[in-house]
Amino acid sequence: MSTATQIPLHLTPPELYQLNNFYFVQAELHSAVMSFCQEKEPPFLFLWGDYGSGKTHLALAIAEQAQINHKKMLYLPLADLVKTASPAVLQGVEELDLLCLDEFEAIAGVTEWEEALFHCFNRSQQSGCQLLVASRDNPVALKLTLADLRSRMATGLIYQLDTLNDNAKEKVMMVQSQARGLEMSNDVAQYLLRHHSRDITILMRMLQRLDKASMAAQRRLTIPFVRQVLHDSQN
Repeated sequence: MSTATQIPLHLTPPELYQLNNFYFVQAELHSAVMSFCQEKEPPFLFLWGDYGSGKTHLALAIAEQAQINHKKMLYLPLADLVKTASPAVLQGVEELDLLCLDEFEAIAGVTEWEEALFHCFNRSQQSGCQLLVASRDNPVALKLTLADLRSRMATGLIYQLDTLNDNAKEKVMMVQSQARGLEMSNDVAQYLLRHHSRDITILMRMLQRLDKASMAAQRRLTIPFVRQVLHDSQN
């Protein structure tokens, strides 16, 4: 397999993609992910959920854990690859310990990718390569033209990641802050949600800015400090 197909994980600070700071709403999902990372059951995990549910974060965290465990792995963001690469990138991936396919819905209706992934799945199952798929849609709702691929996707252990409510978003921000060595109170988390954004992706970008500003100023995350940092970043 060509090293050109390797996708680096460290696109943003790596602590964003660790399992120990992912906020698991479902205890059952947490148990399944831990078992998967320990190469127990299941060999194939299918995660699905709407935008903001955390599925890409979780997929990257699982891939990051595989790297920590010195496993051969590959993370493929299919929405980008469908536009920029050939299905040939899938050749030889069954030799890996773990293959992570994110944004799986992007290949629906793209015949050459559907066929390549069908054969990739079969080879991976035979070789023992673990498979993680993340998608906006569950296997039944995927608009795949290849029925055999849809049936293969339904053979995994399937979990829906619910869209986070405000209470869960507060907890996510506080867990992520703690991972960065910051302390975020409930009041600050609620302030960000009420006065800035309820989009978890935007909130994570805000947290990155606050982290840098806090380190530079040696200040705690108080509401006045957060208000000033975010006001300055908009000007």
